Amino acid sequence: MRVLFLPDYSTANAYQRALATGLRDLGVEVRADRTRSRRLAPVLEALRSSGRPDVIHLHWTEPYIARGPRVSALKARRTLLELRLARRAGIRIVWTAHDLFRHDRREDPAERAFMRSLFDLADAVIVHCETAADGLAAVLDPAPTARAKIHVIPHGHYRGAYPDDISREAARARLDLPAGARVIAFTGWVRAYKGVIELVEAFTTLPEPYARLVIAGQAVDAEYATRLVALVNADPRVRLDLGFVPDEELQVYLRAADVVACPFLEIFTSGSVLLAMSFERAVIAPRRGCVTETLDEAGGILYDDDDPQGLEGALGVAMRADLASMGRHNGERLKRFDWSRVAEATLATYREAIERPGR
Repeated sequence: MRVLFLPDYSTANAYQRALATGLRDLGVEVRADRTRSRRLAPVLEALRSSGRPDVIHLHWTEPYIARGPRVSALKARRTLLELRLARRAGIRIVWTAHDLFRHDRREDPAERAFMRSLFDLADAVIVHCETAADGLAAVLDPAPTARAKIHVIPHGHYRGAYPDDISREAARARLDLPAGARVIAFTGWVRAYKGVIELVEAFTTLPEPYARLVIAGQAVDAEYATRLVALVNADPRVRLDLGFVPDEELQVYLRAADVVACPFLEIFTSGSVLLAMSFERAVIAPRRGCVTETLDEAGGILYDDDDPQGLEGALGVAMRADLASMGRHNGERLKRFDWSRVAEATLATYREAIERPGR
């Protein structure tokens, strides 16, 4: 079987790399195409350069429909036309809905319309948890018979996906953190929907002098970054490292931490939670999206995101909890998110799409 991943984010995205490796271990030929913005027909040109696949596996739609902050109706129609032409040629379309909508954007009717059309066009749609399946169905309102094309396949873990050879002591020394501090870490893109400012605001209410908060990641909005810097400067217990974190440096922040905060204001799937679990760290997160199907109370400090003091309360719990035991529990829980299982379920979805009658 030949599968084409669109778009190709594998250089910076461990999810795609791990899924491709798992599928190749099962005998699937996986190719990927890096979408270039100046292509007139990016899907068809990907087919021409990569060869005809049995399945197009569409992961993220933004490169194919967006022009700046908004959805381009022209690009959206072009993409749907290209996918229909591929279908007519006998190629099956599988879409993984990693998110409901693009983040940090006002709801765009054009995006919702595109997603409905893509759902109708796709032979199978993958989401990472039952909550995500319900959320997607609520937004797109498919016919009851069409709901059957939604397949729930868990997001795989990240154990072994990044370098991990630094000790806790060495990591803290690198970051100039006290050996006895209780360290909360946030890593990843610094964006509004991830609740980073809310995290700092909640942290500053903690009275514990030994508490530390470390934030590391690339900010995509200059105004947001300026607000964040002003907040951080008011509390010497907070360290802010704004900038891209290379794969080999990610371990420094995660190994220095006692607990990882994922205080997302919007969350559909839970890759950041699984990253923290992969480094055997306890996790602070809202009861939202796929979080409650990924974490349990033994490994996560969960809070209700509609409670104004929810995050503040969770940080307070983290000051007293046995975070080391929680982290070990999360490491043991990774078995259910093994990539071999994910790849097998994904291959079964491909086969079902190919064998589905009337397509």
